[in-house]
Amino acid sequence: MTSCTGCNASLGFKKYNFQKQWRIPGYFCRECMKKMGQDFDDHGRITLPKRSCDSCHQDFYFLTQTWQNKKRHRCCDVCKDIVDIEASSAKYDEEPYLPPVPSRVPIMMAIFAAFGVLLMLAGLAYVLLNSDLGILHIIVGSSMTAGGFMLARKMVKVRNVILGKISTSQK
Repeated sequence: MTSCTGCNASLGFKKYNFQKQWRIPGYFCRECMKKMGQDFDDHGRITLPKRSCDSCHQDFYFLTQTWQNKKRHRCCDVCKDIVDIEASSAKYDEEPYLPPVPSRVPIMMAIFAAFGVLLMLAGLAYVLLNSDLGILHIIVGSSMTAGGFMLARKMVKVRNVILGKISTSQK
């Protein structure tokens, strides 16, 4: 599920994003979209600062303030209900909390990768074993081979991202 780039509220099917000409990345809830658009209309660019959540240390535009032990904490919409903010933030001072890396590749991903390899081999066999080498047969066989290769390559890349071997940019 997608969360708002402004306040970290979870978004259902209603997600808003700015058009590409505005150059504001991310998905927003309705309230954050209005505030960001108003700021852009007033100044010609986004002047709102991104602040770090005291609990999860991720940057958001709109944080809520909570008080615990006579201290003010700025928290995102998800972390505002945490019982002890200082205990949760002490563990993750350097980098934000990320879920643990799974030990295995999901079964569906392995099935799609196997289908890609099978499609690639079937396309190659179709071209090599077909006695009538018309242009249509060559196009069909090469399309099957290319489609299988792209599917298998995509699944291997996603597998490496899931297992933590390749990092992705968060932009």
